Amino acid sequence: MFLKWLKRKKQAKGFGIHSPFAFNFITNVIYEKHGYTAFSDIDQVLRDHNIVTSDEKLHYLSYRLVRYFQPEKILELDTGKGVNTLYISSASKDAVCHCFDPEGKNILMARNLHTKFNKNVGFIDEIDISELYDGIFVYLNRFPIDMENLLSMSSDETFWVITGIKSGNGRRFWKTVVADERARITFDMKDIGIVILKESYHKANYLV
Repeated sequence: MFLKWLKRKKQAKGFGIHSPFAFNFITNVIYEKHGYTAFSDIDQVLRDHNIVTSDEKLHYLSYRLVRYFQPEKILELDTGKGVNTLYISSASKDAVCHCFDPEGKNILMARNLHTKFNKNVGFIDEIDISELYDGIFVYLNRFPIDMENLLSMSSDETFWVITGIKSGNGRRFWKTVVADERARITFDMKDIGIVILKESYHKANYLV
């Protein structure tokens, strides 16, 4: 356990990482310190809707990832109240975010939340696993999914953001992802996992 903690602490600062892509990604994207005016704008929208959130780590990370990868087509499984969707959709004016709520119980709340940001957000009531997406956000605690289904909706350029990997079924799912050769690079942030599928990258797993 101590060795794992030590490795995570070192890799989070870029120590011992020889891949230029991984080093830059960890130091300048995952742990970027820059603040964005969009964060305060979104905070105001949340206050206007009397929504309190404590998941800033995920929200800010999602924003930075979309800014970095510049995906054109994003899938979010399960959108919930649409809070993280605000950060995803605000990070790129060219990205279209397709939001799925399997039960439909939060769609009205999410739609109301996106009155200001609705130009590039669409809500879907069915998933077509033959559709390809550039980025996929999965909240395992709300929406468990099979890895093969994720892969069927992904291309060589797709990235995944997977939350709920710390314990239980989420942890078991994450171990399966990390072990799979098709998940070329994985970044384990304890409770959030990032997956890069680009086949030309050497297989590597980082604890950050």
